[in-house]
Amino acid sequence: MPEAAPEPKYLEPAQAALVTEFARTCRAAARAVSLYPSAHPAIGQALDRLVSAAGRATAAGALHLQVRGHAIRVDGAAVPKPDPVIAELAVLLNRRRIGGLVLQGGADAGSWRALLQLLARAPEDLQADGGIAHLWATAGGPSIEILEIDYAEVLKERAGSQALLDDIVDACLQGQVLLDWSEDTRESLMAVLSDAQHLGELVTRLEQRLAGQSGETKSAAFLNLLKRVAEQLSDKQPEQIDLVFRQLARAAAGLPADTLAGLLRERDSPAAVAGGLNVIREVVERIDDQAIVDFVARTVIAERSPSARLAEAFQTLVPEIDRRRQLLALAGEQVARSPLADEDSFEGLWSRVETMLTSYSDESYVSEDYARELSGARSMAIDIEKVSDDPPERVAAWLSTVADSALRGLDQQLLLDLLKIETDPARWRDVTETVVTHAEDLARVGLIAPACELAGAVAAEARDAPDTPRAAHAVRALERLGSSSFLRNAVGELRGTDANLVAAVTDLCHAIGPSIIPALATLLAAEQDTRARERLRDVLVGFGASGRESIEQLLNASNWEVRRTAAFVLRELGGVESLSSLEPLLRDAEPLVQREAIQGIVLSGSDAAFDLIVRVMATASPRARSSLVHELATLRDERAAPLFGYLIRHLQRGRHRRGYEVSLDALGAYGGLDALPALEFALQQGEWWAPARTRALKARAAAALRRIGTPEARRVLEEAAARGSRTTRAAARMELDRFTRG
Repeated sequence: MPEAAPEPKYLEPAQAALVTEFARTCRAAARAVSLYPSAHPAIGQALDRLVSAAGRATAAGALHLQVRGHAIRVDGAAVPKPDPVIAELAVLLNRRRIGGLVLQGGADAGSWRALLQLLARAPEDLQADGGIAHLWATAGGPSIEILEIDYAEVLKERAGSQALLDDIVDACLQGQVLLDWSEDTRESLMAVLSDAQHLGELVTRLEQRLAGQSGETKSAAFLNLLKRVAEQLSDKQPEQIDLVFRQLARAAAGLPADTLAGLLRERDSPAAVAGGLNVIREVVERIDDQAIVDFVARTVIAERSPSARLAEAFQTLVPEIDRRRQLLALAGEQVARSPLADEDSFEGLWSRVETMLTSYSDESYVSEDYARELSGARSMAIDIEKVSDDPPERVAAWLSTVADSALRGLDQQLLLDLLKIETDPARWRDVTETVVTHAEDLARVGLIAPACELAGAVAAEARDAPDTPRAAHAVRALERLGSSSFLRNAVGELRGTDANLVAAVTDLCHAIGPSIIPALATLLAAEQDTRARERLRDVLVGFGASGRESIEQLLNASNWEVRRTAAFVLRELGGVESLSSLEPLLRDAEPLVQREAIQGIVLSGSDAAFDLIVRVMATASPRARSSLVHELATLRDERAAPLFGYLIRHLQRGRHRRGYEVSLDALGAYGGLDALPALEFALQQGEWWAPARTRALKARAAAALRRIGTPEARRVLEEAAARGSRTTRAAARMELDRFTRG
């Protein structure tokens, strides 16, 4: 006879309560750190509760936590009646490849904040920076040990069929149509469909990959799997449809309530059809009564309450009232055999289950989308009444000397001291490499202030002793910082309100030198925060003439926002050198780039700058010329009056009539001393071979003078009406009449 499975190990009630309390406070603090600004008081309060809960959990010694899918165990033992928040915390840790935590006790709020900031980052970002264990070696301390999952070792033990299962799951998650699948993936799907065990493993693997996602995302992924199966079977093995969909029906009955409810909600939509089948209806028809009973009992035991999504799924699967009552009675018997039945509130709980699942409907009260959100909020809720708000009773003074923050401070001071006292250039270079590596790691985990302090110490060597061997090593180290992720993480602090930290980041950028200008411009192009954008622009302008060459290299960047940044910086730098650089920007296909170039020309105020626009108008493509004229028309800056006056004198009225008209209208809107001579000049110009155009443009010039409305403008019209050509007199008299009537 085969050996019986070993009995599961459970924690003693007292320790289970401590672990549950820790999980609740840890999950709540993680949510606070990810949602609130760093200075928000809610974070401090949540961290205080977490420090207290962790201290109680480790009072008897180190706490060894193992993360297993949706569960957390302590030395292999599980919590008898796990709180849903334990599963949430397990998923959060597992997705970041944390297979275990060892809590030694003594972790302070700073250590927990550093860990939770890492957990708030996307898993792929953590992996790109070397993995969470590597980052924690910099940000953390001995009070918390992270055991990272080594997937390379896991892959060595995986059979070939397991890798194929992953290929199928990846294809389903990406929403690819079957035609896009590789032949290997299609054939592996057929092999899985012919084996009930492998099909169950496939569904389980899909659920694991979707852990922590919304019910809607899970439903979409499972529907995608159903459609891919239907497409493959209808094409190659239509006789297997019934057998395979029976297996899929059993798998669907094992889905969480919100996922199954979301899937059933699509049963009448075109998205449910694939391979000539309505895949959701094919599944629903094959879910038998026992599977429904198991689904209800399992969900009630797990959620410890009836939910709207459970009621929605159950009523869809069992539309007949009498049958609902029969199946609920069977489910009640199953629940009565669970630990849930030992609780005093069981009778009331089951009464609510029966009421909700036989008659509940929220359609007349809330929309479908809102109901889905309500259900998700319910499933993620935390019982805050059970979280203790009491601070630790006392903190022993000697513990503060070995706290994680104190140890990090000692590391920092040691590196700073080594930079000062090391005199041998070769050994100082080695120290600098260590310092820069540590600064990069600090920046990756969000400790920007100490990272900038280290980098600033290196920069001081390059600044204070520029002709020494140490300075050469320092310059190379700074260039390394400028080309690494350090810069991206440090520049993120420009969004904040800490003036000292903003100044430190700014000084550090300038210390690294103009070589980082392309990287800064790229960061500016992606930045959405207004404050950070302004500060980044100030940093770029602060490079001055020394950064002009690097900035000019950005004029040909593929990203238009980077080109726009280059135009802005060149505009701010000014000078004759910038004018030739602005010409290609005036021809740019992106209007906002042209706008920055025009602003630079306006601020220059020189005829040489104005002539750039005339040349571009004469030689640019029709599209670029049209865009340029549009940007001139939208310019709202009185300092542009000299530019428009120059355009009136130098543009060809026939070839660039629209630009000429825009210039007349702009001067009429701005007025001032620069406008009158240019409009008087326009009023006197004309071509005998284009009488209609001449009349129209003179009328427009006269109208601009009338809009200015000053006595000087009226005198110009009176002079033109008395001594101008016939068309000039006619245009001037018409506007003078309007003066009189006005």
